[in-house]
Amino acid sequence: MNTSRNLKKIYLDRVNAMPSVSDQSMDRHIRIMRTRLWEEFDDVWLRYEKGKASFELWEKSLDRWLKAELL
Repeated sequence: MNTSRNLKKIYLDRVNAMPSVSDQSMDRHIRIMRTRLWEEFDDVWLRYEKGKASFELWEKSLDRWLKAELL
């Protein structure tokens, strides 16, 4: 990875900072939303690695996914 930002460290720090949630909503729509945002984040990360997405987009996508995980 030739970027000045260490994405893996940022990602792991953010995930580790999240409170553990054992009673996540099992509502079907929320589960679908979490999965969609997770897949979107993966796609943005790959695009960022290829230079086709900005760091701001990567960070926004990570934030959206992690917030959905807390629902």
